[in-house]
Amino acid sequence: MMHKYLEGFWRWFNTPWPLPGGLVVEPVGMVEFLIILVFLWWGATRVRRLTRRVLSRRLDHATAYAISRLTYYLMIALGILIALQTVGVNLSSLAILGGVMGVGLGFGLQNIFSNFASGLILLFERSIQVGDYIQIKENGLHGEVKKLGVRYTQIVTNDHMDILVPNSQFVNGEVINWSLDDSIMRIHLPFRVPYGTDRERLRSLVIETAFSLPLTVRDERYPPTLWLTAFGEAGYDCEMIVWVERAGLVRPGGTRAQYNWALADALERAGIEIPRPRQEVVLAPSLVVTENASSSSST
Repeated sequence: MMHKYLEGFWRWFNTPWPLPGGLVVEPVGMVEFLIILVFLWWGATRVRRLTRRVLSRRLDHATAYAISRLTYYLMIALGILIALQTVGVNLSSLAILGGVMGVGLGFGLQNIFSNFASGLILLFERSIQVGDYIQIKENGLHGEVKKLGVRYTQIVTNDHMDILVPNSQFVNGEVINWSLDDSIMRIHLPFRVPYGTDRERLRSLVIETAFSLPLTVRDERYPPTLWLTAFGEAGYDCEMIVWVERAGLVRPGGTRAQYNWALADALERAGIEIPRPRQEVVLAPSLVVTENASSSSST
């Protein structure tokens, strides 16, 4: 009895199943296909890691990452084609079916295909690489690029939040890459001093304060300085101009707070008080007269 069940199961397991487009598959072939895909994924993952490790010794980290990723995708694509031929799928009929399905999926998966194409552009163009510090102008999002995927890019913010951004935003939108060609950035720190302040002494104080912090660039081509930007109502409107290194540009908020703190301490030690806005209150004569009349009537 058991032998008959096993024989019937084996017969069903080898029975061809007709599919649209002239495709014929067998259950045993589908199992073989799944097994091949598992080994294919495992082998492609190992090759990707090995390729990245070997290329990192001769190339920069971003280039090694891009090449290893492309190698992984090519192996997956070629492996799927080989697996389909192994299980007896006619690729010519599959191409016809794929063309029909592609037209329908093209409309529904348009955004996915757009992100996929954008991901390949980013990998080849290398305008954004792993480790870069970027900012998206549309929404102000900024952080370090942790992973470049085919569909999305993983960004880690300064608050250690992982944000997945579709690749099409980097290709179609405006993106600021703070570390593309140069690893330094100039920051402007506005402050105000009262009129009558010795400006040359103030300039020396600002430069000395800038060099007291380790993030300031020590290069004669990028010296810190003082700008007098406007004549305000309560004093000179000034800006502390400082060039900071990469460790400072990837933490813009903390860097500005650090320089503002040091500048405030330096101004207090020098006896320079930051002026406060002044307001003048003028009493109208009619109010004074009314107040005196009410006082006389009460007496």
